[in-house]
Amino acid sequence: MQNVDSSVTVSGKRGLFGWHLTSTNDPLKPNATYIPSANEVVRRIADKYGGIAGGHIGDLIDAPFTAHFVGGCVIGEDAEHGVIDPYHRVYNYPTLHIVDGSTITANLGVNPSLTITAQAERALSMWPNKGDADLRPVQGAKYQRIFPIAPKQPFVPAGAVGALKIS
Repeated sequence: MQNVDSSVTVSGKRGLFGWHLTSTNDPLKPNATYIPSANEVVRRIADKYGGIAGGHIGDLIDAPFTAHFVGGCVIGEDAEHGVIDPYHRVYNYPTLHIVDGSTITANLGVNPSLTITAQAERALSMWPNKGDADLRPVQGAKYQRIFPIAPKQPFVPAGAVGALKIS
């Protein structure tokens, strides 16, 4: 991935066969269509293993892409400013949570796996145990810091390798 602030806007467009999605880039900050460092790495790998350096189908249409599409589900203070609240609950559907890459708020410039995992662990650490009160404020209320809730019956026993440690 590039370490560049970039974005794409997705919208609906009516076509000959009905509605479909289309996307546009910010004209003031166009996405790079050639990434020299990535191309150099591919050439070196091809040389080392006797292969042929090549690109992907996106090169044919001048549209580079990676498998790390992130964002889209904005974390906001209310339904007018976001899709989810700071506790990852979907506005107007408080029992539905989104804890994947769609909640990443910016291009990280690197593989986002650990950031996605950290956000998901944070969101899930605030879930109440079955039968306990939910300590998170109701949707629309001002943000409150909620400390992690220890599970009553953790899958990995305390003291074992990989046991949950809440600090």
